[in-house]
Amino acid sequence: MVRLIQPGIPAEYEELWNKIVRWFGLKGVPTFARLWSQNTRRMFAIRYTISKFMSVGAAWRALSFEQQQAWRDAANVAWGYNRGYRLFTADYIYRLFAGLPVPGDPSNYHQLFGLEMSNPDGLADIQMRRDDKDLVGPIDIAFKYKKIEVTPSALHCFKVACTGWYLTQGGVGVDTDEWNLPAGNIDWTVFTQTFGVEDRQYFHWKIVISITNYDSKVYFNSLDLADKNGNFFSENWITERYEPWVPTRLYRKKDWLFTPEWPNNYFQHLYLQN
Repeated sequence: MVRLIQPGIPAEYEELWNKIVRWFGLKGVPTFARLWSQNTRRMFAIRYTISKFMSVGAAWRALSFEQQQAWRDAANVAWGYNRGYRLFTADYIYRLFAGLPVPGDPSNYHQLFGLEMSNPDGLADIQMRRDDKDLVGPIDIAFKYKKIEVTPSALHCFKVACTGWYLTQGGVGVDTDEWNLPAGNIDWTVFTQTFGVEDRQYFHWKIVISITNYDSKVYFNSLDLADKNGNFFSENWITERYEPWVPTRLYRKKDWLFTPEWPNNYFQHLYLQN
């Protein structure tokens, strides 16, 4: 039979024991320690994390009913159901570990994460392109965005362009459309447009969002696309456990194509603040 013995440490050596264990913990190497003496560096990190989580409940209870309701409304926008405490917790914990002030403010115009598209010094042609196939017109386009203009430009070339290909008796027809978005700084807003002809079947369709020779930053938090049959694509750039977003690359007339090619310094998956 195996016998477990719990060794005792004389009181006069307790302080020295803890000092030795802490020293080994800081070295980041395995060390011996009593089961009831969890003073390693890993345990300090665990305790620190737990203490962070413990402060969330108190912060939530400190909010007024109206403030809590604002988080519930934002959660309904972000996830489609009323879980304000969950959204508040995710936002609160991220802010703590990122060194941002807590608590944050809920917003119905953006979620926790999004995509930043920028053109430093306005010296490049930056494009975010999405392709899909086998759609029936009309096609509805909607995305939420915020724009910061670093340097004004007479052209302010921030635009959206769509192209749809369809079959005709004589070959292939093409529909195109283009929209120039407003200049200057734009707070969170929604872009909506409709493309194409009623009941026209597009075997290939693409949308291109571009910033050309324009020093600005644009933040996206959602992209929703729908044809006559309903929604066929949605992207909110939310990932599990704060992992980076990785696009599915364009293949056979479907998915993403970034110019310059992803990953690069012109696009970033990041936390969106109000």
